Amino acid sequence: MKKIGRMEVLVVDDDPTICQCLQQLIDWEEIGCGKPLCAHNGADALAMMEETCPDIVVCDIKMPVMDGKELCRLIYEKYPAIHVFFVSAYEDFATAQIAIRYHVKGYVLKPLDKETLKHLQNMIYEVVNRQENAVFCRKIYEDEYRDALKCAIEEKSMELPEGIFAKLEEMQDDPAVQNVPIWPHLLAPIIEYRNSNLKMDLGILFETERRMKREIMECSFVDRIGYLRRQYQDVMKEAGYGNDNIIWEIQKVIRERFSSPDLDVNVLAQLYDMSPVYLGRLYLERTGMKITEYIQENRIRFACSELRYSYKSIKEIAMLSGYRDAGYFNKVFRCKMNMTPVEYRERYWEKD
Repeated sequence: MKKIGRMEVLVVDDDPTICQCLQQLIDWEEIGCGKPLCAHNGADALAMMEETCPDIVVCDIKMPVMDGKELCRLIYEKYPAIHVFFVSAYEDFATAQIAIRYHVKGYVLKPLDKETLKHLQNMIYEVVNRQENAVFCRKIYEDEYRDALKCAIEEKSMELPEGIFAKLEEMQDDPAVQNVPIWPHLLAPIIEYRNSNLKMDLGILFETERRMKREIMECSFVDRIGYLRRQYQDVMKEAGYGNDNIIWEIQKVIRERFSSPDLDVNVLAQLYDMSPVYLGRLYLERTGMKITEYIQENRIRFACSELRYSYKSIKEIAMLSGYRDAGYFNKVFRCKMNMTPVEYRERYWEKD
């Protein structure tokens, strides 16, 4: 995904050479910032803040009119969202105390050589990245992406969801976002789509929503991303087939192929490029019956017909019904019909 927005920087130093150095030798665009403005003392910096509202201030300690310590205190009181970094030729205990008290994000010493500038750039990038992560999570939490994700489902396009998943993967090591409650908001477009477009039964829909929320929270941060990806892929397959259409297609295949002993949910899932678990859940939600039960129902119905109207042996009927083992066929038949195949034939056989 593209960056959320460019952060603005203000450099405050009474030495114009230092200002120019910081403007030109740090790759601001690379770290998501605009080229810095400059002020040469704390008073000028405060005046500029009222107009420009910078996100980051990089300031010297020793300056005329108003030094960096006083500027840092005033920023803390008036603009607590601004991130401050110290750049100074001096390092003392009092400055360190001020830095801690007013939540200064970093401190580098002059002279500004290549290594020092790289270190400062990395510290600023860390702040920019965390800020971007926080803004991104807020957009999800406030449902800014909800309608866009629902449109992506309707268009069967994974571009936007994949962009969000990639951004989440980048954020996995940021402790500030580990427990932000974004996950239900990312699942919501799936539920809304199924409700408005697929007309799922509300009871089943609510139970599905509860289950998904429970399952995703049982995963690690990285596994939650994988879980989301599978859910979006699955609902887009539903959008492609239509919920009722896919159920009808599955039942048609079962009616045509039940005599194959290998027919099961795995074979059906492979036919429709779905995971077996998801396909099984979808079928159960739409019909109230497991796929294995529907396969068995077709096999037993066929076996009953053969027992009533043919002279075939029990073993042959078992094979034609999709059972490799006649003993297992007898067990399943008895469980389903409350009698053995032999008893059923004796009771219902019509030799004509």
